[in-house]
Amino acid sequence: MSISPVSYPLAGVLPILMDRVDRDEPAPATAGDPADVRALIASAQSGDQAAFGTLVSMHERIVFRTALAALGSREDAEDAAQEAFVMAWRRLSGFRGDSTFKTWLLTITWRKALDRRRSRRVWWSRQITSSSSSSSWAEDHSSPLDVAETSEPTPERVAVSKDLADRAKDEITRLSPKLRDALLLAASGEHRYEEIATLLGIPIGTVKWRVSEARRLLTLRLDAQS
Repeated sequence: MSISPVSYPLAGVLPILMDRVDRDEPAPATAGDPADVRALIASAQSGDQAAFGTLVSMHERIVFRTALAALGSREDAEDAAQEAFVMAWRRLSGFRGDSTFKTWLLTITWRKALDRRRSRRVWWSRQITSSSSSSSWAEDHSSPLDVAETSEPTPERVAVSKDLADRAKDEITRLSPKLRDALLLAASGEHRYEEIATLLGIPIGTVKWRVSEARRLLTLRLDAQS
């Protein structure tokens, strides 16, 4: 049973759809990789493909969701993730542990996703032009907002009307790329602000401001539609 847009406050939509953005930032990770990950990296650097396959399995979800935040298309995100893993294998000998393996891998992933985004010119313009068709990204669940969904929906999340959720997604596509990228990476719940700062090449304070500003603009625009 859904709640109509009239009876549900628009200002409350984003805290529900993107509740991970509002949560306290996760505690900083310990420096370096755990011993088991370091062992896998060492084996993979020696040519052990099975060890690298284990590393892939450990990180494939976050790699995909990171690419999805940049591209907004599951198909494109899967391709970018595959390209990132291939490049990581080729460059693995150069990994020296200056950052965690996860951060190193996600940096490769983000750059691959941006390359694909720039070269194909398909990202948000494709989503906007298809939003009124039966194959819209709101209907086929290819929305980049999917990265903001949690694995255990709350009753409140289920109760938000599809119309209201679609309008929120539509407004996300109209944010500037800088605000949108920061918001979707943060909303995924997969990244600490420190990692987002590394991926985007900006200070942590700027990441926090962009996320806050994106949420402010989205809430303002949705309230204006009520």
